[in-house]
Amino acid sequence: MLLTILLILKFIWFSHLINVEYNRIPIILISTLISMFILTLIYRSDSQKKNRNALIFYISISIIMLIDAAYYSHFNSLPNILVIKQIKQLPAVVDSIRKIIGLKILAFVLDIPLVIYYINRYDYKPILNDRLRRLAPTIVGVLIFIIMLSLNRKGGFLSVKAQELYTYHAADIVETIIGKRVAVEEVELTEADIEDLKSRARLKEGKLTGLGRGKNLIVIQVEALQNFVINLKYMGQEVTPNLNRLVNHNSSVYYNNYFQLLGRGNTSDAEFVTHNSLYPSMEEPTYEQYQDNTFYGLPWLLRDNGYTAWAFHGYKKDFWNREKAYINQGFQRFISEEDYEFDEVIGFGIRDEDFFDQTIDYLKELDQVDENPFYAFIITLTSHTPFEMPEDYHELDIREEHMDNMIGDYLQAIHYTDKQIGKFIDNLKKEGLYEDTVIALYGDHFAISTTQEEAGLMKDIIGEEYDFDHMMNVPLVIHIPGEDINETITTVGSQLDFYPTIMNIMGYDNTKGLVFGRDLTNYKGRNVVASQTYMLKGSFIDEDVVFEISRDGIFEHSRAIDRHTRKPLDVEQFRKKSEAITKEIDMSNYILKTDFLKGGK
Repeated sequence: MLLTILLILKFIWFSHLINVEYNRIPIILISTLISMFILTLIYRSDSQKKNRNALIFYISISIIMLIDAAYYSHFNSLPNILVIKQIKQLPAVVDSIRKIIGLKILAFVLDIPLVIYYINRYDYKPILNDRLRRLAPTIVGVLIFIIMLSLNRKGGFLSVKAQELYTYHAADIVETIIGKRVAVEEVELTEADIEDLKSRARLKEGKLTGLGRGKNLIVIQVEALQNFVINLKYMGQEVTPNLNRLVNHNSSVYYNNYFQLLGRGNTSDAEFVTHNSLYPSMEEPTYEQYQDNTFYGLPWLLRDNGYTAWAFHGYKKDFWNREKAYINQGFQRFISEEDYEFDEVIGFGIRDEDFFDQTIDYLKELDQVDENPFYAFIITLTSHTPFEMPEDYHELDIREEHMDNMIGDYLQAIHYTDKQIGKFIDNLKKEGLYEDTVIALYGDHFAISTTQEEAGLMKDIIGEEYDFDHMMNVPLVIHIPGEDINETITTVGSQLDFYPTIMNIMGYDNTKGLVFGRDLTNYKGRNVVASQTYMLKGSFIDEDVVFEISRDGIFEHSRAIDRHTRKPLDVEQFRKKSEAITKEIDMSNYILKTDFLKGGK
């Protein structure tokens, strides 16, 4: 009885933390009954270790709820079983996890020592007599069956399957084992679809076409750079003065309606999507699941046009499997943590200052490889969550309500990174690498999540309620020294669109690849951002709408708001668009799973 009562309280709290909106009472009831079923089975046995087995069960479920709630608080979804493969990444993100797991989530396990003490100290025994103890599992099992059957008849089983602890994980494991997530036979990729994707890849004359032909290309992926900090005045201070100058420079084009597009690989998926214009995997990090696939992304295209392609990141070369994946991505050399010298560590690793300073030396080496231009892909590090900078690096005055929380910490961290980006561009000029180089810079993903407590404080900064279109909005700036092209392009796009956009500027025709993105500089249609992470598959952001598929799997429970008025919209009008977006993602998934580009199909 004690364990059941405690689990009921935890299920109620769990349903609150993962934002169960529909069928909350039936979901809590089912979780409770399944727990009772397992506990009654344990206590019906003749084992002398009933209490120990019951405690193991109770502790296990408590830990699962903690993990699920922590994962949900960051990714806005429950984890799948394949996330277990990423346990090796935990030591690298322990500070971020510590920031996420506050008392609200720790509550799932704080009682465990007391429960162990109580059961062992008082030789805990269930209150049921022997006859009821024998019948209890059958009675509870029948109740579970009746409730499930009733919910299924009313169309509520999908809601349970998507949100109830046991049902969700059981379905997830079964689907993974039988391979539903990796099935491709249901996807139809027609000749018309292939021609459409080839057409998107082909170079078309338009604005900015070929301005970068023959020039070096440096692409900088900035850790956790959100768009709201661009041109932001905070207490009279410019948060990103160097990026602001870059954005407003006569030789820059700024894409302010640009969004992240991630899968299970987070930062690594940002670069995968950016380079290949394919949707990322939602099963495992794409660099791990498809490291041996054939690709024809930006590095390969540039190499076919005489470029040497190197990648630079100041962290461990095996993190996100970059060292192995970069080979088939087209990079000829990967400069990683082991290639840099540094004494001071901030957060994740090497300071951006040390990283950029030494990267200049490597760029000079790269420039001397041959007479041809080079491609350098550079990934920053210091502005990684949890954004805890030593006080010596705090240069901004922070409001009291933002002190010692994610917002204040983030502003300090991104201000530091901005400073180092400014120094890096100055050093490019000093070393003679600036004038003949196209520089593209974008954010990999959000810093402040809609699920974090700090999201409520964002209204004072952005002027309206903080939603997915704010959270996932990252800046893209493309700078072509010497060109008079300054413009802010408001076409909606994502990292999926980077490849065709930069390809147009560099002026090289892609005759071998397939791309799902669009050239944001010249595309005249209504583009869309099809999210799979944070918002579930079938959700989207376009020029006018944020549409979020309901987490309980029932379309009618979905949410849509007008991006301009922030008012709710009727979701039914977006059903066909959601289905079309889902089809595109499935086609991209098919290309990955079948290694479609192998053999030059």
